[in-house]
Amino acid sequence: MKKNFAKVLALVAALAMIIGLMNLSVGAEAVEPAADNSPAIYVYQKTANSVVGVITGTQAWDQQTRKVVDQPVAQGSGVVIAEGGYVVTNNHVIADGDSYQILMPSGEKVDATLVGADPSTDIAVLKVESDAASELVPVEIGASSDLLIGSTVVAIGNPGGEVLSNTVTQGIVSALGRTNVSAGARNTTRAIDYIQHDAAINNGNSGGGLFNYKGQLVGINTLKYAGSSYSSVSFEGLGFAIPVETVYKNATDLIQYGKVQRAQMGIQAYEYSEDYGPEEPMSGYAPAGVYVGELIEGMPAEAAGLQQYDYIYAVNGVRVKNMMELTTELDKYSDGDTVTVQVVRYANINLKTYTMNNSYSYFFGGGSSSYEVFEVSGGYQTIDIDITLKVPEN
Repeated sequence: MKKNFAKVLALVAALAMIIGLMNLSVGAEAVEPAADNSPAIYVYQKTANSVVGVITGTQAWDQQTRKVVDQPVAQGSGVVIAEGGYVVTNNHVIADGDSYQILMPSGEKVDATLVGADPSTDIAVLKVESDAASELVPVEIGASSDLLIGSTVVAIGNPGGEVLSNTVTQGIVSALGRTNVSAGARNTTRAIDYIQHDAAINNGNSGGGLFNYKGQLVGINTLKYAGSSYSSVSFEGLGFAIPVETVYKNATDLIQYGKVQRAQMGIQAYEYSEDYGPEEPMSGYAPAGVYVGELIEGMPAEAAGLQQYDYIYAVNGVRVKNMMELTTELDKYSDGDTVTVQVVRYANINLKTYTMNNSYSYFFGGGSSSYEVFEVSGGYQTIDIDITLKVPEN
């Protein structure tokens, strides 16, 4: 009897398990979530009137019609940065044109004028002059310094141009402080701590916004790393954005002054190649790095006592080994700020030019080439010089 009862219990349990599995696989109804919690929905709704398209054109001669026509040369994206129809975008989006249009969120195209550009950081500002400017809403400015690796970010722009306008993609911050990704790619000459992210961006996203989950602007998309022209290897999910701190400061300067205001020492610097000198100063050897080429008359460096061919070792204790590192440090300061510049001054230093005759025309193409080398003698001294930075008047 007990055995039969045990068999019945086992059979009931087995049937219950089978029915449960059937319910899980085919019979269970999907439970609708209370809400779609994707931050991209909120970000898009908040910024719907803050992200636009940018169409750059130039005049060309049409042989068929025998007329001068406007010819599109580039399309990108832009973000409304200030009241009055001011739109920030990338310099490389507008650089090759002389006429500009803004693709409004409504799909309407309106003319815009160029306020100013800063090629060294790939930033430009356009202005919508018509009444349509009142339809545009400036973005809320966030802080890229609050981002963490893994933070959610949302990219909005026009990949492929106006056909795919207002495209929204979502990803995460993959890395912060990338400084070695744009060498020559955008002709930038100042160091930028790029935000690396994996939100999908493509041609046409340049100048578009990168937002945090609150819908605040944290960067401007500028570059996608797809691989090398020297290799068959390709990459995905490698997008880069200029931090909003750089974007907002430079855009504001362009709006107010027509150019970016940078406090300077007042020198023409000379970068000495590492091919010709050691990394650190040595008696009898000029190190690689940044030297004072010329002193600009009336500027602070001259008054502070900097001399031609002084070797700039550090700024406020931060070692600088090239022009990019020097400008990175100086860009941290404003007009009227005083910095301590540590220089190495050699007893005797001269810049010599040497000419090499290329007798092996097969390898060198014939002719001659020249190169410059510092020749030093005697010892050197390290000097701290306080320099009050100044924004040049012109």
